[in-house]
Amino acid sequence: MWSLAVFVALLYAVCDVNYFIRTFFTVVHVLLLPGRVKVTDKHTIYGFCTTQDVDFLLNHMNNGRYLRELDFCRFYWYGRTRFWPLGNAKNILQGECMVRYRRMLPIFKAYKVETQLVWWDDRSIYFEHKFITLHDGFIRTVAYSRQRAIGVNLLEYVQQFPECRERPEQPAVLKGWIESNEASSQQLRK
Repeated sequence: MWSLAVFVALLYAVCDVNYFIRTFFTVVHVLLLPGRVKVTDKHTIYGFCTTQDVDFLLNHMNNGRYLRELDFCRFYWYGRTRFWPLGNAKNILQGECMVRYRRMLPIFKAYKVETQLVWWDDRSIYFEHKFITLHDGFIRTVAYSRQRAIGVNLLEYVQQFPECRERPEQPAVLKGWIESNEASSQQLRK
């Protein structure tokens, strides 16, 4: 019995066991949900801010936890839309993320994260994520994330989804962010 307790303690000390457990249950949940949803639909997952999510002040969600939640939003989106796997893609990676924290997400509050594909180009797809507390409907945080596909032209790949035959207009906030990232890349290349 003690050896099991020591093993579990070591496992928790060496890796983030809860992340892998949640990933497993997210994948199972997606596989058990019937049907497929459109790539352009808004997808929602729900969460609850616990003591494992808070920062050192112990009263609101840690900034790093928001990014972790985005992983689960994307897992859900890929599974429900059947966008994954990307045909010939060698890999799909989180390329960049821009987060605007509007107001703290308090401990012991339920929230939802709405995720929507808002734009794409030949190399990347771009998501908008909104963290909304359920008790007041307030958008606490808005994040944009870029998923980069290696080895596939996304403009062509996305065309297989009927709702994506026409690319939407690029949101102004996204356009500014992409331009800023390009300027940063140019500066780093010097």
